Amino acid sequence: MPGTTSQRDSFTVSERRACQVLGFSRITHRRNTPKREKDQQLVERLRVLAREQPRFGYRWIHLMLGLEGETVNHKRVYRIYRAEGLAVRQKERRKLSVGERQ
Repeated sequence: MPGTTSQRDSFTVSERRACQVLGFSRITHRRNTPKREKDQQLVERLRVLAREQPRFGYRWIHLMLGLEGETVNHKRVYRIYRAEGLAVRQKERRKLSVGERQ
Protein backbone atom coordinates (compact mmCIF):
# COMPACT_ATOMS: atom_id res chain seq x y z
CA MET A 1 0.00 0.00 0.00
CA PRO A 2 1.25 3.51 -0.70
CA GLY A 3 1.51 4.80 2.86
CA THR A 4 3.25 1.79 4.35
CA THR A 5 6.73 2.30 2.91
CA SER A 6 6.89 6.03 3.54
CA GLN A 7 5.57 5.68 7.08
CA ARG A 8 7.88 2.77 7.80
CA ASP A 9 10.93 4.67 6.53
CA SER A 10 10.16 7.76 8.57
CA PHE A 11 9.86 5.75 11.82
CA THR A 12 12.42 3.01 11.03
CA VAL A 13 9.91 0.25 11.75
CA SER A 14 10.01 -3.19 10.21
CA GLU A 15 7.68 -4.00 7.34
CA ARG A 16 5.91 -6.60 9.46
CA ARG A 17 5.25 -4.17 12.30
CA ALA A 18 4.17 -1.33 9.98
CA CYS A 19 1.66 -3.56 8.20
CA GLN A 20 0.37 -4.86 11.52
CA VAL A 21 -0.14 -1.33 12.90
CA LEU A 22 -1.80 -0.05 9.71
CA GLY A 23 -3.95 -3.16 9.36
CA PHE A 24 -2.56 -4.25 5.98
CA SER A 25 -1.75 -7.74 4.87
CA ARG A 26 1.94 -8.12 4.08
CA ILE A 27 1.16 -9.93 0.84
CA THR A 28 -1.06 -7.04 -0.23
CA HIS A 29 1.73 -4.62 0.52
CA ARG A 30 4.21 -6.56 -1.60
CA ARG A 31 1.88 -7.30 -4.49
CA ASN A 32 2.87 -5.38 -7.62
CA THR A 33 0.58 -5.07 -10.62
CA PRO A 34 2.72 -3.88 -13.53
CA LYS A 35 0.96 -6.44 -15.77
CA ARG A 36 -2.04 -4.18 -16.17
CA GLU A 37 -0.11 -1.75 -18.37
CA LYS A 38 1.12 -4.61 -20.50
CA ASP A 39 -2.36 -6.11 -20.63
CA GLN A 40 -3.86 -2.77 -21.65
CA GLN A 41 -1.57 -2.57 -24.69
CA LEU A 42 -2.44 -6.15 -25.58
CA VAL A 43 -6.18 -5.48 -25.14
CA GLU A 44 -5.99 -2.57 -27.58
CA ARG A 45 -4.07 -4.70 -30.10
CA LEU A 46 -6.57 -7.58 -29.76
CA ARG A 47 -9.48 -5.22 -30.34
CA VAL A 48 -7.86 -3.83 -33.49
CA LEU A 49 -7.12 -7.30 -34.86
CA ALA A 50 -10.61 -8.55 -34.00
CA ARG A 51 -12.14 -5.54 -35.75
CA GLU A 52 -9.98 -6.05 -38.86
CA GLN A 53 -10.70 -9.78 -39.02
CA PRO A 54 -14.05 -10.49 -37.33
CA ARG A 55 -14.00 -14.17 -38.34
CA PHE A 56 -10.67 -14.82 -36.59
CA GLY A 57 -10.75 -16.42 -33.18
CA TYR A 58 -8.18 -16.14 -30.45
CA ARG A 59 -5.95 -18.80 -32.03
CA TRP A 60 -5.59 -16.93 -35.30
CA ILE A 61 -5.06 -13.67 -33.47
CA HIS A 62 -2.38 -15.34 -31.36
CA LEU A 63 -0.66 -16.45 -34.56
CA MET A 64 -0.94 -12.96 -36.04
CA LEU A 65 0.64 -11.48 -32.92
CA GLY A 66 3.47 -13.99 -33.28
CA LEU A 67 4.01 -12.99 -36.91
CA GLU A 68 4.24 -9.37 -35.80
CA GLY A 69 7.04 -10.39 -33.44
CA GLU A 70 5.11 -10.12 -30.19
CA THR A 71 5.65 -13.04 -27.83
CA VAL A 72 2.46 -13.68 -25.89
CA ASN A 73 1.24 -16.84 -24.20
CA HIS A 74 -1.83 -18.32 -25.92
CA LYS A 75 -3.60 -18.73 -22.57
CA ARG A 76 -3.13 -15.03 -21.85
CA VAL A 77 -4.53 -14.13 -25.27
CA TYR A 78 -7.52 -16.42 -24.63
CA ARG A 79 -8.17 -14.94 -21.17
CA ILE A 80 -8.13 -11.36 -22.44
CA TYR A 81 -10.09 -12.29 -25.58
CA ARG A 82 -12.89 -13.78 -23.49
CA ALA A 83 -12.82 -10.97 -20.91
CA GLU A 84 -13.29 -8.39 -23.66
CA GLY A 85 -16.17 -10.34 -25.20
CA LEU A 86 -14.44 -10.71 -28.55
CA ALA A 87 -15.91 -14.12 -29.37
CA VAL A 88 -16.39 -14.90 -33.05
CA ARG A 89 -19.97 -14.49 -34.20
CA GLN A 90 -21.53 -17.78 -35.16
CA LYS A 91 -22.90 -18.17 -38.66
CA GLU A 92 -26.62 -18.71 -38.86
CA ARG A 93 -27.56 -22.21 -39.87
CA ARG A 94 -29.54 -22.64 -43.02
CA LYS A 95 -32.98 -24.04 -42.54
CA LEU A 96 -33.48 -27.20 -44.51
CA SER A 97 -36.56 -27.50 -46.62
CA VAL A 98 -39.34 -29.51 -45.07
CA GLY A 99 -39.96 -31.58 -48.18
CA GLU A 100 -40.80 -35.27 -48.22
CA ARG A 101 -38.10 -37.79 -47.56
CA GLN A 102 -37.54 -40.59 -49.98
